[in-house]
Amino acid sequence: MFGNMGRKGSPEGIQIVKETPPWVCGGTDAYLDTKAPKKIESEEMVLFNATSSFAGQVCLNPERQGCFSYVSAYAVPSNKGSFMYLQTKTEHRGAISRSWALVKDDVFPMLVELVKELDLARNNGRHSTTHGLPENFGGDVDIRYASGERISYSDNQCPIMSSYDGQRIADAFMAAMEGERVDLPDTSDLREVLFREDREDGGFTEARLVLNGDGTGTNYKRSQYKGTRVFESEKPVDADTIAAIKGNIASSGMLAWEGLPENDYKPMHKAEITFSFDGGRSVSVKRDTAVPYGIGNAFFSIELEVTTKH
Repeated sequence: MFGNMGRKGSPEGIQIVKETPPWVCGGTDAYLDTKAPKKIESEEMVLFNATSSFAGQVCLNPERQGCFSYVSAYAVPSNKGSFMYLQTKTEHRGAISRSWALVKDDVFPMLVELVKELDLARNNGRHSTTHGLPENFGGDVDIRYASGERISYSDNQCPIMSSYDGQRIADAFMAAMEGERVDLPDTSDLREVLFREDREDGGFTEARLVLNGDGTGTNYKRSQYKGTRVFESEKPVDADTIAAIKGNIASSGMLAWEGLPENDYKPMHKAEITFSFDGGRSVSVKRDTAVPYGIGNAFFSIELEVTTKH
């Protein structure tokens, strides 16, 4: 972020630790935010996001099959409870296990205490990027509080926390995700998917996918770009595509996204997907909903199905 900026051009409070000259290919850029607090005063957390791979492995639970070599844990408050997402891997080259839950309990007081106990703020403000390696290959932490306080550090070259810390975080998430869950509609009752995008130039795209009783569907699309007429189309959708959409909704937890906070960055155009079910129940999800990338691309995948392929 601050590589090649020069020490004299650094923002206030930013100490350049290592900087790659502009003529060098590769290298490491690192900086320290000297104003980042090492102790958090707030007791109200509004985001927990921690990811790390681990050089060594520690098993705190002897009954677990394998030790974690990678943990990624994400939690945000919902207007219905707490949304949680967890990724783990037990071998460095093994498959990643993914799970999500929208639980009724407020899990953030527990996470506030866990952050204190593990002293996750001790490296606050330290960031390092080694060019040529994948982004956040080692890991990153982003924990935010209602007071505006924040714990943020990253390194894409090596683990950013101990395996003990990672195990504690994973175990805390798995235990919390066993709590009572918020009741969500079943995809078997899905009857309509409505996508709507409004563009800044006054144009729009609207696609309505109506599901039939035999597992197929019909897609109705209306769109207009600046200076053009409204384009309308109607296309059949096969059962395999409908099944794939339902599977995407279920695996990503999209029906639990409603009411979650928005991302810091705003998309160029506003868009929303509304899922309607038997009995009149509906769930609406916005494009800029704050969820991890691992499941956030589900919105784009469904958008493609109803606006591009058909």
